[in-house]
Amino acid sequence: MPSPSPSPVLVVDALGVHIGIELGGLDDADRNAVRAAWTGALADENAEPRATVTPTASLGPGPMLAALSSAVTLSAINERRGDLWMLHAAGVAGSDGAVVVLVGPSGAGKTTAIRHLAARAGYVSDETIALDATGAVLPYRKPLSVITDGVAHKVQHSPVDLGLGELPTAPLRLARIVLLDRRSEPTPARLLPVPTSEAIAELAGQSSALAQLPGAVRTMAGLIAQTGGVVRAEYAEAEDLAMLVRGLSDAGAPTTVPSVVTPPATRRAPEDTAGPRYERTETVDWSPLPDGTLAVLTANADGSGILRVLAGVAPALWEAADGVSRDALVADVDARFDCPDPGLVTDTTLASLVDAGLLRVAG
Repeated sequence: MPSPSPSPVLVVDALGVHIGIELGGLDDADRNAVRAAWTGALADENAEPRATVTPTASLGPGPMLAALSSAVTLSAINERRGDLWMLHAAGVAGSDGAVVVLVGPSGAGKTTAIRHLAARAGYVSDETIALDATGAVLPYRKPLSVITDGVAHKVQHSPVDLGLGELPTAPLRLARIVLLDRRSEPTPARLLPVPTSEAIAELAGQSSALAQLPGAVRTMAGLIAQTGGVVRAEYAEAEDLAMLVRGLSDAGAPTTVPSVVTPPATRRAPEDTAGPRYERTETVDWSPLPDGTLAVLTANADGSGILRVLAGVAPALWEAADGVSRDALVADVDARFDCPDPGLVTDTTLASLVDAGLLRVAG
């Protein structure tokens, strides 16, 4: 007897990788529903999947599609781990390829905003945006996951069925990052600049697999600087947000490509033999920021990361702590800062850095 034909697999493009959706366990109606939902992300006909996910037919059509959307997203994130800066964000592209990225947790209004914006622009994604170190954007034109009254799961809508814009032929490049701040009460819509030290901490909290990305902090800081800084959108209605974002889109993408900056070599404090010695613990990446603060990314045992922004005398102490003594660090703080009690300031800050796991007592 001839061997059975292989199960049909629908291949979609997600964050620049091909993910297969196994259709063999679905009936015709569910197969058609999957194909219809993913029409905006179909890969080329001969594309080979790097990974494959299987829909759970027993959930029922609607919940199955919602769970499938999450499964494809997680699979793509796992495949791009260590390659790209991946943000929990939505994005729209202008005709020149300039992409405005809207960052926020679930419920911040990303999908609602994208439905308004992408009616007149290119739909990039409603959930995950991936960037390389140069600012190139990799699209993920998944079904839009829409919260619907009376429905427990998020209803999946194809961007094609919603009439959202196709991607431009121009290469996609990051133009601006917007942090969403949706207000429940009526409020005038406005864009506010966000200090890099504040923005980078918020963006880290909305990033996936950041600790696995080489040069993560430098990539983030470089792209923020290259695109004119992060802004926060305060708004109540999606229509108002759409007007704000269209103004950013009209500015276009930056014309220069950021380079990944290597942090300066850490500075060693003057040698001194008295007192305990301090040294830095292992970090994933770090970078000085424009306001004199220092962003440091460390990894947890489970592979997740924590980004901390150091201020005051903490950046100087962290950089200088290369196996040098407490007294040498006090002398360094006294020489560089106007502190009424440099010993107290140094001891308090060193204790905080040790508690945070950024320094350790070497002896």
